[in-house]
Amino acid sequence: MNLRALGLSEYEEKAYSALIKLGKSAASDISRESGVSYGKIYEVLASLERKGLVRVIPEKTKRFVADDPAKMTQLVDRKEKELDSLREDIKSLKQVYDVHEEEVVHSVKGKKNFYKIIRELKEPKTFKYMIKYTSETHPEWMRKDKALLKKGVDIKVLTRYDKETEKSVDKWLKVNPNIKKTRNTGVAIDIAEEQVIIAMIKSNVILSIKDKSFIEMMKNLFLNMYKNAEKLA
Repeated sequence: MNLRALGLSEYEEKAYSALIKLGKSAASDISRESGVSYGKIYEVLASLERKGLVRVIPEKTKRFVADDPAKMTQLVDRKEKELDSLREDIKSLKQVYDVHEEEVVHSVKGKKNFYKIIRELKEPKTFKYMIKYTSETHPEWMRKDKALLKKGVDIKVLTRYDKETEKSVDKWLKVNPNIKKTRNTGVAIDIAEEQVIIAMIKSNVILSIKDKSFIEMMKNLFLNMYKNAEKLA
């Protein structure tokens, strides 16, 4: 029987279990039966008495008797109330946590964090619009876009197309023909249903924005730009 879940120490559990077996007993007998040293047994028994699990019999030689084990249910009830209270506290903490997690704008720095944000993006269900600066041919990204296109996700891209990027862009065109040319001096943008990612390449700053109105505006601005952009395929 593990009574430590009810707040008893290891020594208290041993002493109480021994006293249940022995019945009314002296401290020396309880120490011997429980394995709790004689130097500690009085302190342990006093603690059990405060918890209502042991009574002292005032005889010539002080003796102790375990109270009815049914009293354990009182400890169980008390522990349940504490756990219920803790559960409510955790709910309150979760609400505070969710508020922070759902901050509309989140900013990080560095290319490593950009890749981390991209990996953690939820898979778009209807559209994914991108403005690319380098058009990196990352194998994982290419596989994901192929899979999304097969699912019917609308993927459109505006990209810088020059001597530095043309080889990469040409590889991407084999995956997705919906790529058009745009002038770009250092910004990468990813627009999907739930958030917009803006990477300012030269400043090394990445913004994640989850505001629905902003997402809708960026979507419309992109589609207008895309409509008037020069085709590559």
